[in-house]
Amino acid sequence: MSAEVALTVALVGRPNAGKSTLFNALTGGTVKVGNFPGITVEAVTGQTTLEDGRALRVVDLPGVYSLVGAGDPDSDEGHALRSLDALKGSPHVLAQVVDATQLAPALRLTKELLARGQPLLLIVTQHDLLVTQGSTLDVPGLSEALGVQVVAVSAKEPGLRVKLLHAIADVARLGPSAAVRTFDDAALAARVVRHDGGLKDRLRARTERLDAVLLHPLLGPLVFLGLMTVLFASVFFVAEPVSAAIDAGTRFLAQHLEATLGPGRLTSLLVDGVLGGAGTVLIFLPQIVVLTVVLELIEASGYLARCTFLVDRLLRFVGLGGRSFVPLLTAHACAVPAIQATRIIREPGQRLRTILVLPLMTCSARIPTYGLLIAAFFGARSAWFKSAAFVALYVGGILAAFGASLVLGSRVKRAGASKPLVLELPHYRRPQARVMARLAWRTASRFVKDVGSVIVVASVVLWTLLNVPSPGGGDVVVPEGSSEKVVAMHRSLAASVGRALEPLTQPAGFDWRINVGLIGSFGARELMVGTLGVIFGIEGEDAEAPLAERLRETKTASGAPAYGVPTALSLMVFFIIACQCMSTLAAVRRETRSWRWTGFVVAYTYGLAYGLAVLVFQLGSRLLA
Repeated sequence: MSAEVALTVALVGRPNAGKSTLFNALTGGTVKVGNFPGITVEAVTGQTTLEDGRALRVVDLPGVYSLVGAGDPDSDEGHALRSLDALKGSPHVLAQVVDATQLAPALRLTKELLARGQPLLLIVTQHDLLVTQGSTLDVPGLSEALGVQVVAVSAKEPGLRVKLLHAIADVARLGPSAAVRTFDDAALAARVVRHDGGLKDRLRARTERLDAVLLHPLLGPLVFLGLMTVLFASVFFVAEPVSAAIDAGTRFLAQHLEATLGPGRLTSLLVDGVLGGAGTVLIFLPQIVVLTVVLELIEASGYLARCTFLVDRLLRFVGLGGRSFVPLLTAHACAVPAIQATRIIREPGQRLRTILVLPLMTCSARIPTYGLLIAAFFGARSAWFKSAAFVALYVGGILAAFGASLVLGSRVKRAGASKPLVLELPHYRRPQARVMARLAWRTASRFVKDVGSVIVVASVVLWTLLNVPSPGGGDVVVPEGSSEKVVAMHRSLAASVGRALEPLTQPAGFDWRINVGLIGSFGARELMVGTLGVIFGIEGEDAEAPLAERLRETKTASGAPAYGVPTALSLMVFFIIACQCMSTLAAVRRETRSWRWTGFVVAYTYGLAYGLAVLVFQLGSRLLA
């Protein structure tokens, strides 16, 4: 049980000032840090201990440029203002986090915070970057001008946590400033920051040379498309060897268990249920880690904000805007934080439209299904072909989102004209290898934890349902020569549910096995592969064969191939469009505060997914016959 909180410190400041970095330094937390607005979209709370042993609650607020005009309760400003108001009446400190290289604009927010009459500490970050640029900060002069304590820090400096805790305790003891000082933010910044003109000019020239290419009207988009292609292709190229090694290890463990335990229910549960379900999902751990790390590299380098300007015109054409870019990109990892990140979009109609199309973006949870289908039906093709297919799936999600946004324009009315995109461009930075390694480890740990909990439980439940007889299941025709456990599975409760849906799904090429997988994937998209792993684990006689091979070699009761390329393409299309995720729908409901829009997402994504899947399967069956 945590100790009773004696003091609260709220980290407030402009986006990209370094609040989340300081939060992690104080609490030892793992909040995502970044250099683009929208990374922190709601107040995050942690706890630590002051030097005297008292408990300190640390609150990381969303980035805000100003507290004026925070009328929209769903905006970043609205969340921040409510949190600051809630602190009144209890021991607390407001800690404004300021980027040393962007001091003048940050001082405008300082005026507003001083006017609130609450204890204020100014934490100036990026001090090392300021020094690298040949500039110096007059910390005592800034403190004297503002009438508050000022501390300059660098995220890399040793003893950062102790330095921050000491400053917070001092401000809490002294209380708010006796009188609000008046100052001109631009003039004050010019007075307390002294520059080495030559070095600053050289750094500016380097940035301008890079921006001349990366923000060029013609070259910029081409570089962007090339980088995005390399990004998604790397998920396939880099991760495939590691996935193959994990697959081999999983199959070796399955053989060892079968040899040790012998045939029986327990062996089937462990091999077909646990390893067949969770083990097949675990194979795709490398792809998810690579995708997460590469996306972070793009963001940490400072390129992400520039991409926003590049795609702003295109996004406006489809009814979105530059601020929609970060939620759209974030959705390639997970749609839930992406939906929360739409709070940075100021126009309500544009924000709603972005929320409604985010489920169409290809999240990392779809990777296992895509990887399985590509390996099963395109495994003999070259690595470049398979990589291109992988990229095409991502592009398909993006095009679907753009198309849906255009169509949704007739239903979602924009509240007011779209405002021009105004965004600060961060400095180019070299991503830290240590930070990237920590992110990779955290992503892998979280994925393994999910596999070891949710997916294992779901796999065991599915294995049970595949062994529970269904009333009337004895009438089901089972392939001749099937083993006892295969016969039991075909006549099970799970199989009967999947078979009841076949009249609806057969036009799309889906049989009862795929139907059961689709039902399971509504809880978590990864369960599609886990479900098929359990089914084919029970059904397959060759424990050494990978799941992709079992899927490709499966026969119908008549001996014909059960699946082919048309089925794979149909299922891929269905997975691109359908919103098969309860967490995503819960996020839509939370952010829109409307069951109507949540139901609309379900209706339009499933209706469109089914229609396109039927079309693709029927055309594919005729063209490839």
